[in-house]
Amino acid sequence: MKYTILIITFALSVLIAKDNTVLLKVDGIVFKNGNLMTDASVDPFGASLAYPAGEPSVTTTMNVWEPGFESPWHYHPYSGPVVIIQGELTVDFDNDSSLDDLSSEKTSTVQSVYKAGDSFLAISNTWHVSSNQGSEDLVFMVSWLGEKGEPVKVLNNK
Repeated sequence: MKYTILIITFALSVLIAKDNTVLLKVDGIVFKNGNLMTDASVDPFGASLAYPAGEPSVTTTMNVWEPGFESPWHYHPYSGPVVIIQGELTVDFDNDSSLDDLSSEKTSTVQSVYKAGDSFLAISNTWHVSSNQGSEDLVFMVSWLGEKGEPVKVLNNK
């Protein structure tokens, strides 16, 4: 039921301007036709975007997280564009743990918060836990620039 209401809200929020520009308004954030990112080549930590060595493949995920949701510790071997559509995404990074360390013992060394309307390149090869610490559903989309047949997420051993 909650997702049906969200879809109806999306549908009712689409407006057509006088110049036929499609607008989407979600919780006061207006999305217009045009680029969400232009010439993005570094992630928020300053790492350069790198394409995979194997056969390229794009995996796009749409995520809807209720308030209080928290992922397990994980990392992504690839980057890709992220767009926050609604709510806030809170990410706690562990910049000290090796990618080979699959233990559940991780410590947040940096926290980043991304809000509706933000877009950025996902941070690859860094352990992190993501959560919705806000009071509304978090809706975001990621297009992973990965390798065909390879996972876009690596989980720790719980």
